[in-house]
Amino acid sequence: MMRKDLKAIQLVWLSKTGLTNLNSGEGGSNLVDIKKFRYGGQEFPYVSGQAMRFYLKEAIRRHLKPEEACVPDEQGETCGRIAECVLCDLFGFMTTVPEIGALTRVSPVKVSPAMGLLPIEQTMVTDFLTRRHRGAGVQQEAEIRGDIVNVELAVNVYKAGICVDVQRVGREEELVTIGEREGKTSQGGKKAVKPIYSVQLKDHIDDTQRSYRIALLLDAIKDFSDYSKQARLLTDFTPDFLLIALQQNYSHRLQKALELEGDGTAKLNVERLRQIITEVKEDLLTVDNKPAIWAGMVDGIIENAKEVRQALEEAGVPILTPREAINAVKQILANA
Repeated sequence: MMRKDLKAIQLVWLSKTGLTNLNSGEGGSNLVDIKKFRYGGQEFPYVSGQAMRFYLKEAIRRHLKPEEACVPDEQGETCGRIAECVLCDLFGFMTTVPEIGALTRVSPVKVSPAMGLLPIEQTMVTDFLTRRHRGAGVQQEAEIRGDIVNVELAVNVYKAGICVDVQRVGREEELVTIGEREGKTSQGGKKAVKPIYSVQLKDHIDDTQRSYRIALLLDAIKDFSDYSKQARLLTDFTPDFLLIALQQNYSHRLQKALELEGDGTAKLNVERLRQIITEVKEDLLTVDNKPAIWAGMVDGIIENAKEVRQALEEAGVPILTPREAINAVKQILANA
């Protein structure tokens, strides 16, 4: 039985990429650019929330049987079956059901864009790509022709995050009558009685299936890899520095914990990290008499890793690898 006081699972992480283009902008006929945003007069790369959701869904699909998840039809609509379809449940949908009409489900999995934290001009390069094809015809002797394309590439440290609304996985809101009130008086002098409505969550799956679906999402965060342009630009975009927490209150506060100093280096703002962990502790579950928050780190990502480790140890946050931290949460869900 899943703990009733578990309301949210929250993750925020940093990932350092190789030279790549994870999400292209509008570009042009011969330019594949990098999506960028401006802050403080500088440009930074980002990966859209839509792209992040796609990457995660594809990672989950790799572990599912065909009957466990649908694919969108030619209009982009999905099946909308919460009980049977893992992806419709976790990521929501807008679809049309015969004899019912339009149905919308808000995703219980909230996904942030992945924001590059280093100014893009520090590492960006434009790569010259030729799309070659051979000429055809008897008169041509294997003539090679091609189209020239320029591709923007960059190395960066990205911050991304997810928050799972645990109470709404496998459930949906339905109207319930909680009372009556008087309406307008009719021409016959009688007052109409109107119902008073509220909403409650209706279960479509049990706690075992709910834990299974959340575990699939956590596995996807460890292993997602179907991002764009990997045939030529192979890189890893999974977490290198991670915070993961189990919360008894739904909030997104932990997303503010990981920020760089802003001096153009990959130094983490340690004071911000301390402050946010202190704030979110009041929202955390208690597991084995300890706050339910874990850190995962690999070396070589954060320049001031020693200071970061010291701050985490002082806050009582266990330091593991990113995979071990996620597996610790999966184990708690499985045991519950």
